[in-house]
Amino acid sequence: MKKILILSIIFLSFLGFVSCEQEEIAAYEDTDNVYFSNAVFSPNGTGAELIDSTGFSFGLDNPAITKRIFKIPIRVQGKLSDVDRKVKVSIDPTSTAVAGTHFSLPENIFIGAGKQVDTIVVTVFRAPDMKTNSFTLILNLEENESFTTKMQTKVVNVLTQKTMSFIRYKLTFDDKLTQPAGWYAPYLGAFTAKRFFLMCDLMQLEPSMFAQKLGAPGLTIPDVVYYQTFMKRYLADQKKSGNTIYEADGTEMLFP
Repeated sequence: MKKILILSIIFLSFLGFVSCEQEEIAAYEDTDNVYFSNAVFSPNGTGAELIDSTGFSFGLDNPAITKRIFKIPIRVQGKLSDVDRKVKVSIDPTSTAVAGTHFSLPENIFIGAGKQVDTIVVTVFRAPDMKTNSFTLILNLEENESFTTKMQTKVVNVLTQKTMSFIRYKLTFDDKLTQPAGWYAPYLGAFTAKRFFLMCDLMQLEPSMFAQKLGAPGLTIPDVVYYQTFMKRYLADQKKSGNTIYEADGTEMLFP
C-alpha cells in the first residue's frame, strides 16, 4: 500500500511538471503590441529606474554643437516578423516644441525585420529660444495595421497612485547654462559662460565633465588648482601683450 501511495505521488508530480512545461511553451496568440521599452525594461540594461520621460540640456555643450540625436527604444510584445513593420507615432498636442525649429522625426518609423527592439530617432536642434525656455516633445504610440497598443499604463506606486505610461513618452530639453556642480568658485571665481567656455577651450576640457561633483575625475582639488593657475597666467600674459580679456559685462576677467 505504501509503495502504491509513493508511486501515485510521483505520477501526479510528473503530470504537474508536464503541465507547467506545456504552459511555458504555449504559443503567443494575442495581437502584437508596441510600447516604449524603458517603461518596462531598465534603460540600457543598467538596472536604472524605469522611465516614461527624460530630459537634457545643451547648457554645458560646446557652442559649436548645434543638435543632438536622441534615440527612444520601442519594443514588440508578440511575434517577430521577417519584414519591417511600420509604427504609428503622433505628436501630442500638449507638446511645446515646434517641429522643424526644435526637433525633427523620421518620415517613417519601423520595427525592423527580425527585431524585438528598435528606436525612434529624434533630432533635437539647439534653437536660440532654448536659452530662456524649456520645451517638451510628447510622443504617442497609436494602433495601425501592424500593431495594437493594449499595453497602456501600470501603477508603480500604490500609495501615490503614480502611473507609468507604455505608449506615451515625454522628452524635455533646453539650453540654459547655470553653474554646474563641478565649478568650484573659491578657485575658479564667479561662474560666467564666457569664463567657463574660454577655460575649457584653452585646456581642451570637455564642458560636460563639470556636471559631476567636485572630487570626480578631472575635478579633484589638484586639478582645479591647476586650472586656476593656468588661467591666471594666461590672463596675465594676454594683458601684458595689450589684449586684456573681458567678461561679457565689460569687466576684466580675473581668477582668484
